[in-house]
Amino acid sequence: MSFPQSVALIIGFILFLGLVVVLRKVLGGPGRLPYFSREFLLSRGESVFYHALRRALPGQLMICPKVRLSDVINCSAEAWKAGFGGKISQKHLDFVLADIDTTAIALVIELDDRTHQRTDRAQRDMFVDRALAAAGVPMLRVVAAASYDVKALRAQLLERVKNFAHERENAKA
Repeated sequence: MSFPQSVALIIGFILFLGLVVVLRKVLGGPGRLPYFSREFLLSRGESVFYHALRRALPGQLMICPKVRLSDVINCSAEAWKAGFGGKISQKHLDFVLADIDTTAIALVIELDDRTHQRTDRAQRDMFVDRALAAAGVPMLRVVAAASYDVKALRAQLLERVKNFAHERENAKA
């Protein structure tokens, strides 16, 4: 084999190896993926509220934390293609209360900590409020705190879900 042929063969082999490395990275082939487990599903502040919410919760409801907005509301295929779907598919709600038997959505709860004072968060919150209102889904915003008055929280929940409870009873009749 001549010298130019040897050089061409070596260059070809190096290019082939480079292509294999690039394809592995792009296609996610064998190898370690960069993911790791989060230790807890809820932040410390969300957890404090979650435990108060559990104590305040009316018996016919269950708590669903960190639910995608697009799992609670939807839009037509045409509206989705027009960009409205993308606006709801990447947003999450802190808590959704749902009927324990049917999973019917009763109430959305957003826990507002100090980050909700930022302009970008305030705009996001206004959009979520408008979208839920347009879909007829009731919502409760709660200011994040170190602790919560369970009786007051229960009263707020009962006030917000009374129409839901009334509709539930009528459906059983």
